[in-house]
Amino acid sequence: MKKFEDFRRSREKMDPSTRKLSEHQWGQAYAAYCSARENPRGGRSSTAKDGSQRRRNSSSAAGMHGPSTLSASGALKAHIRAESAYADLRLIVNLLSWVILATILIITILQGMLFPLPGATSIALLSGAIKALGVVVLRLVVHVIIDIPDVALYRASVAQRTASVSAKD
Repeated sequence: MKKFEDFRRSREKMDPSTRKLSEHQWGQAYAAYCSARENPRGGRSSTAKDGSQRRRNSSSAAGMHGPSTLSASGALKAHIRAESAYADLRLIVNLLSWVILATILIITILQGMLFPLPGATSIALLSGAIKALGVVVLRLVVHVIIDIPDVALYRASVAQRTASVSAKD
């Protein structure tokens, strides 16, 4: 982890508009940086040979990488979701939707086996498929609702960056 002065210099190099920050704001930024580095949720930490802690991204195994041909909107969505404050909520929604889909599947199979008539069986399968489709659509809508604050924050930060760059010129 970087010391405060190293952190400040590297941030000023990356974003010159950070020179306007007060000491209190720098303290908050450094505290957020330290807590993000100590939080193991984003990745695994492993011990290096010198005994220091190193973070490793748990989403990619050694030698594996993500697709490099993302569309512009897909890359933007991935960027926004990577910096999202609602990753835990997104995980809960995903787990809950999988549990509901599994329950619908089990109930549909049982109904299909218990009804003796082929027409009743096909109606049970059709209603199960409609319910499963409803859960998938609802899951996607909930993800869009979860993304709204993150997209708004991203747009505000982009607008602030462009305003600070145009003010310098």
